Amino acid sequence: MRISYSALETFITCPAKYKFQYIERIKTPKSKEAVFGSLIHEALKMFHEPTRPTPLSEEDLLKYFTDKWDPGVYEDSREEVFAFHQAVQILKNYHLQNSSLKFNIINLETSFEAPILEGREFHQITGRIDRIDKLEDNAFEIIDYKTSKKMPGQKQVDDNLQLSVYYLGLINRWPSFQKENRPVKLSLYFLKHGEKISTTRSNQQINETKERVLSIINEIRKSDFSPRLNPLCDWCPYQRWCPLFKHKFAKQETIKDGEIKNVIQEYFIIKGQREKDTKRMAELKKIINQYCDEKGIDRVFGEDGYITRLPQKRFEYDVLKLREILEPLEKWEEILTVDKNKFKKVISQLPFDLRKKIDESKKLEKEFKIITASKTTKK
Repeated sequence: MRISYSALETFITCPAKYKFQYIERIKTPKSKEAVFGSLIHEALKMFHEPTRPTPLSEEDLLKYFTDKWDPGVYEDSREEVFAFHQAVQILKNYHLQNSSLKFNIINLETSFEAPILEGREFHQITGRIDRIDKLEDNAFEIIDYKTSKKMPGQKQVDDNLQLSVYYLGLINRWPSFQKENRPVKLSLYFLKHGEKISTTRSNQQINETKERVLSIINEIRKSDFSPRLNPLCDWCPYQRWCPLFKHKFAKQETIKDGEIKNVIQEYFIIKGQREKDTKRMAELKKIINQYCDEKGIDRVFGEDGYITRLPQKRFEYDVLKLREILEPLEKWEEILTVDKNKFKKVISQLPFDLRKKIDESKKLEKEFKIITASKTTKK
């Protein structure tokens, strides 16, 4: 399979979006966030252009950006003004931090391929690296620019799949780097914060990366491409095709469609009332318990009935003694159950190969749909 890193990332985020974008190839307008990020990347590429004898001045950098800026991407003029000023501030800060520094830039916006062997089949992972620098200590650095608001912790960067795949692309282009164990620094540059977070990869991590990529490819092969709710859903351009969102784009309403809106409204009313009732019930229980404690009683009467407090005891068993008694009777295994929350915590700390074996052992026990309710934000 030939697949880009972006496609892998899209599938991880939402299999349905992967299907719409890479299988059905549904064309959608570029989002304003994507346009914003692309233009910032273009401006930084112009700033670092290796053929330029001196770095671009701040004035020229901002002029290049302003000439390319398209206000029409934004429907709201206030949002457009905010985005423009934010971009200008990003470029000003970047120029201030980097204009006096000397960089030995090897490549800008360079494409790569990373072959991964699975049995007799080669998979080709492709992508584009924002920047590759050669450092003073004879090391190399891969830099990927990010315009996102959130900046992850070091642990997330250490585990970042994108940087691992980019490293695979680098050592495929220059195999001697890995053979000679030359240091390669992997960095995410968060432009809105002016911060660069760096990490490295060991040979073991690279092997785990290959296994992880193969695992994703195999998931793609057997996927039914069901939608996966995630924080990016509100900005997804494929909502009108998605089973979770396409209903809100329906143009012609039947009587049934009209009724469902009333049903949804009633659902929220009842749900809200139930939440209030649950909260109030807890408050009433607290008052009743306090009253009974003060009076030294366990039953209190009202006009419509009475309430009784019954003593409850919960016991814990000595696990070792239980096992000692039940194991000879071959009953021990029958009472063992897996605590799924503890199980997830334990396996997250295991090596990748063991996590993979455990993942392969799972069987679909039951498949069903649940109803959740979310209030629409009124603008």
